[in-house]
Amino acid sequence: MVTKKKPTSSTIKNSKHDLIQLILEHHKPLKKLIKNLKDADKPLSARKKAFETFWPLLTSHAKAEEQVLYTRLESEEDTRVDGLEGDVEHGLADQMVKEIKATEDKDLWTAKAKVLAELVEHHIKEEEEEVLPQYRKDSEVEERRQKGELYLRKRKEFAIAVEA
Repeated sequence: MVTKKKPTSSTIKNSKHDLIQLILEHHKPLKKLIKNLKDADKPLSARKKAFETFWPLLTSHAKAEEQVLYTRLESEEDTRVDGLEGDVEHGLADQMVKEIKATEDKDLWTAKAKVLAELVEHHIKEEEEEVLPQYRKDSEVEERRQKGELYLRKRKEFAIAVEA
């Protein structure tokens, strides 16, 4: 008789479709772009180029995350506030992206881009240090795998919509 092994934490970490691992991976390019957006020593043209890469990545990531992770968090009494807070921060970031895209004054553009970068930086840190570890404790491997696959599909859909 063959017995199935219960997945270990290392198995979970290596699962390519684990929602937590996908989110952590998708945070990496955002973090690099945040540094560029905040770097006042970089020319404005370089920061604007970083923004043009940043906002579509942020948008597709955030929209997919809202539909997959935050709906899950909001459905549980213990994590409802975390889910709502994430949605609010995503809404603020989306609003800031729209404002930055419409801003012509270079100093105002710089100020808004820095605020957006700091908002997203704070959001990512909170997610990585608090929300995702709590979700790992509250969820099963199979749920995270299924939600990871859904997240990837949603992220792709939103990326296509952003490009259109």
